[in-house]
Amino acid sequence: MFFHGCGVKQSAFLSKAFCLLFTVMLFLITLTPNAALAREVTVKLVWQFPETGWLEIEVRKGSYTLDYNDVSVSLTAGDRCQIGQSSMADFLAVGDQFVILEKNKVKFTSQDQGVFRVREPEKDWISYRGNLSIVKENGCWKLYNSLEQEDYLKGVVPIEMSNAWAAKGFEALKAQAVAARTYLLKNINGGVITDSPDIHQAYLGRSVEGEASQAVTATTGEVLTDQDTGRPISIFYSSHNGGYMEAPQNVWQNQDAHYTSTPDPFSNGIGGYTDHWRFVIAADVLGEAFDLAPVRQVKLAKYVSGRVYRVVLQDWLGNEKLVSGGDFVRKFYPEGPLSNDSFLGRLFQVEYIMPVLQKNTPETPEISLTGNSLAGTSAEEGTGPLLSRIKSSNDGIAEKPGIYGVFVFNGRGWGHGVGMSQWGAYDMAMQGYSYQDILNYYYKNIDLVKME
Repeated sequence: MFFHGCGVKQSAFLSKAFCLLFTVMLFLITLTPNAALAREVTVKLVWQFPETGWLEIEVRKGSYTLDYNDVSVSLTAGDRCQIGQSSMADFLAVGDQFVILEKNKVKFTSQDQGVFRVREPEKDWISYRGNLSIVKENGCWKLYNSLEQEDYLKGVVPIEMSNAWAAKGFEALKAQAVAARTYLLKNINGGVITDSPDIHQAYLGRSVEGEASQAVTATTGEVLTDQDTGRPISIFYSSHNGGYMEAPQNVWQNQDAHYTSTPDPFSNGIGGYTDHWRFVIAADVLGEAFDLAPVRQVKLAKYVSGRVYRVVLQDWLGNEKLVSGGDFVRKFYPEGPLSNDSFLGRLFQVEYIMPVLQKNTPETPEISLTGNSLAGTSAEEGTGPLLSRIKSSNDGIAEKPGIYGVFVFNGRGWGHGVGMSQWGAYDMAMQGYSYQDILNYYYKNIDLVKME
């Protein structure tokens, strides 16, 4: 045997040492690849630059090396260049120099913690840290921003929450930083992730950095792992759960022991339009949206949480149509903030109001509405996650009630409601809870660990 000639105690010791070494190696095999991949992150900028034909880039801080056509050029703060295309060729302009691009890639490499900004024609500048690669793909320029993991998170947390929350809700920002870092480790693919909230999580680079950066620094390397496997969990969060945490199986039909369906009192009475939303739609407009005659009845099927999973529409001709709760809401709020599965909260009720005809003259009837006023208002809160992309529900759809009456939808929440409610986390932080408390409240069977 390998240990021939060793005493029993020495053999036992070496066996234990071998087992310990094997365990450590197995642990490193399990965790190191994910951690290493995320130390430097490459972000494909498909949200802000989906199909680009012309770009302008400016160095804002530090120095860069510009590589194109096997040529290297040094750039310093204030230097600009333009990249464009025509039917004949792709081109690059640097200062007074104009060159035809022979290769389909241009690269800007930072030499000293550089910052650059980029824009398309008639659009605002967006600033980023790190490096930039511009590659021709399918006839358009695609942008790849490579930077350190923690710098990437500094461009995520403020857009998912708000820098303004640092004053009263700093612990919520720390919880968001841990959640975003966990999401990164779980979802990064070959070192690449996108900037799109419709695909991964929102990222806007250096442009949105502010007080929230301190929350990223304060939680450096911290992630949520499963208590049994030690691996990063599949993490979910949404803007506002409407006062009730939802179970994943009611949204995506998959079980996950890290989430429960239970009331969330911290997400009540906070969040402006995300807390209570309302819109009004005429019966004929509602029918037209779903290829029906004017609708006479709307039935809602709900989970225990109160979230609508099915809407049954019946028109005046007797036709019926079944629509999922998510599809129904997305029909009227197509610019939902976070992916196809993240939509205006499905916690809603419906009320039908018939018109009353009041004749002012024999020739001209005036239509009025019974019931409460339809132009409800909410106290708009100027900060918070994604509020800039929330359509005011008080805008409504119908301008006139018509002869078929109107439907009034009153609801709560914004997003799928699974996992951390960002507004609920903010409320907890304002009440003195720590970010560890927040994470343990919204996620079950987890450990908070620091990955080196």
